[in-house]
Amino acid sequence: MYQKTILIGRIGEIKPGFTAKQKPVTQLSVVTTESFKNKKTEKWEEIAEWHFVASFDKCAEVISNNYEVGDVLQLEGKWRTHMWEDSSGKRRYTKQLIVKDFPTKLPRYFNRDAKNGPVGNSQSQQQSMSSAASSFETSMPSFDSFDDDIPF
Repeated sequence: MYQKTILIGRIGEIKPGFTAKQKPVTQLSVVTTESFKNKKTEKWEEIAEWHFVASFDKCAEVISNNYEVGDVLQLEGKWRTHMWEDSSGKRRYTKQLIVKDFPTKLPRYFNRDAKNGPVGNSQSQQQSMSSAASSFETSMPSFDSFDDDIPF
């Protein structure tokens, strides 16, 4: 069996670091959105879904050095579930996209508007990004919890 996931979304946060064996790792929060017209209110609504992404080695260095919050990327990788314990000793599970290949930055018209910053960033989306960034810090295991022996 083979697993491959393609995720196109906007970067919410970038956290570069190193594993216990001093290999580069970069963790990202990436938001994907879906817009639809509510049939009852006749107004457009948007649903945002946040994803945790990790990359290692050269790919991690490229991401942390060349991309910034608000950029829209196409990421390809495999989903992994990590088990970790929170401060109270309760088992937690985090699903994360492990990026194997270098991401593709989408064209400029997807990324930035010279006057208004990131395109499509409504006030609610900006609030969602800031609240997700704070929960991203507390919900993710440390870099030391990643196994360096990932087979790719």
